[in-house]
Amino acid sequence: MRDRIVFKGHRYRNTGRAALWLLPLAVLLLIALALAPAVRASSDFYLAYRQWQPYDWPGEMPAATEVTRSQRGLGWRPEGTAGDIGLDYDYQILGIDTGEPAHNGHLHRLMVGGQWQHRLYRVEARAGLAGTSNMFKYQSFHDDVVNGRVALFREVRKDSPLSLGVGGDHRFGSFGWLPRVRWTHSGESGHWLADLPVLLRWQSPGNRWALHLARDGDRWATLDAAREVEGALYLREWRAELSYRISSGGAIWPGVVLGLGVSVDTRVRYRDLQAGTRDVRLGDALLGSFRLDW
Repeated sequence: MRDRIVFKGHRYRNTGRAALWLLPLAVLLLIALALAPAVRASSDFYLAYRQWQPYDWPGEMPAATEVTRSQRGLGWRPEGTAGDIGLDYDYQILGIDTGEPAHNGHLHRLMVGGQWQHRLYRVEARAGLAGTSNMFKYQSFHDDVVNGRVALFREVRKDSPLSLGVGGDHRFGSFGWLPRVRWTHSGESGHWLADLPVLLRWQSPGNRWALHLARDGDRWATLDAAREVEGALYLREWRAELSYRISSGGAIWPGVVLGLGVSVDTRVRYRDLQAGTRDVRLGDALLGSFRLDW
């Protein structure tokens, strides 16, 4: 009886409403690709894999097994003179093997977006679909499957390295707006980018080394195994990663990049059929990554 009370407001089908979202979204994405700035002859295509060290559940859940996590991704992101726009897809497995979660832990995300600079203004935006695998397998969508993030900046003066702006995304949980401060610098020490409070990045001269400190977080639409309980999963973390390009590639051979980092204060919020909405701190974990660039 308790489970029925917790999920009463979520036992319904709204596939029709979600489908209405998909058509205009597809049209907007096609328009964005058509209006993208001219790109260079060789496009950037990548394949990536990332593996986390297993997380331990909190001490009050001794019967729970460890949480495994891995991510596979691919994308196409050509660059132009005024910005770039491309497609990114990633498939993430989050093994929450405790209770009766209202999702299967197989998270898919397909996004289109980019960044554009016009005079003093800079826009960063992406939109797409994010949900569990059973949603796409059975084409049983609900409104939370439509996802995106956006940020708008304005330089404090012409050719200034400092910009002020605002951004909206799921990096800290539910969708929210935050003020942003963006600063860039290129010199003998390499290229620096600070986008506070969500990103700090350094690239060495020649792009051999890179250090990436970022707040990462997003939302995936979820369904239980019976496809009756609709909900959402929110995953967020602080991530630090040092990467090294061991090969720049050439002709048909890809460039190879290896990375090593740590995920700090990882949290997951999801709907459990037994316990209701859970907001759990998974903790910290080491991670490794592998990327191929063409």
